[in-house]
Amino acid sequence: MLTNELLRRHAARLAGALAALALTAGLTAAPASAADQPPIYIGLGDSYAAGIGGGPYQAAPVGFPEDCVQTVKAYPTILGGKNFGCPGATTLDVSARVTAAALNEVTRTYFAKASVITVTIGGNDIDAPAAAAACAASSSTAACKAALFNSLAVKLPQLPSKIKAMVAVIKQNAPRARIVLTGYPRLFTANALMSEGEKTTVRTLNSAADLLNGTIAISALVSGARYVSVTNQFTNHGVGSADPWIVGPAPVCKLSYTCAPDGQPGDVFHPTATGYDSGYAAALAGLVP
Repeated sequence: MLTNELLRRHAARLAGALAALALTAGLTAAPASAADQPPIYIGLGDSYAAGIGGGPYQAAPVGFPEDCVQTVKAYPTILGGKNFGCPGATTLDVSARVTAAALNEVTRTYFAKASVITVTIGGNDIDAPAAAAACAASSSTAACKAALFNSLAVKLPQLPSKIKAMVAVIKQNAPRARIVLTGYPRLFTANALMSEGEKTTVRTLNSAADLLNGTIAISALVSGARYVSVTNQFTNHGVGSADPWIVGPAPVCKLSYTCAPDGQPGDVFHPTATGYDSGYAAALAGLVP
């Protein structure tokens, strides 16, 4: 059995040898290891991940459909990530995109080494854009009520299983990554100039956003992912506020200078450049490398 004195001497010799080895290594250029590589952050999702509403459209990334436009104010881009967001995307589209990326030599490496992947998804799965468009003028119309029923009563209950399947595909192809699902902002802010009917519409559509966000949050928990809300960041910055971070529909947008530019009508009901910067990027800043 080694005595304490012998153990001390052995430890001292080992420390000396390690110090000499470290010195030698420091004098010799060593190839970069995996630990030396910068962390990779990937953004996935729909038009909110693509940055629609944040400025002029840019061409789709290589390998994406031509209509998969993005902007430089997409929050994954602001945060220095690789943006795979695409307008109109659903959970199935994200799964297909990840699967296709895993077959590509370049993008496969991105996912294999990714440390964080954010996903903004779910709105298109439940036809939220159609409901917002149908209800923007009034929530009391038959068209609005039908759109809300389809979105919240028919399609929203199907969303958790879709998110779970999507997260499983991402985990399979990005085993090192922490997966973060984001929510959506409330689109409207009530003001004193609104009629009672308009305020009811605001409450109805914001409550619909809350239901969607709650479903995403629970789905993230069940799927082993993290959920990040952006509701607080966008509070008092919806359409109708004095400082809107959401592109509004005409004629409301003309009062607050948040109209969609010519040729980009799809910007309506999406964050502005400030919304992506001070809303999404701010909410995620501490979670991405």
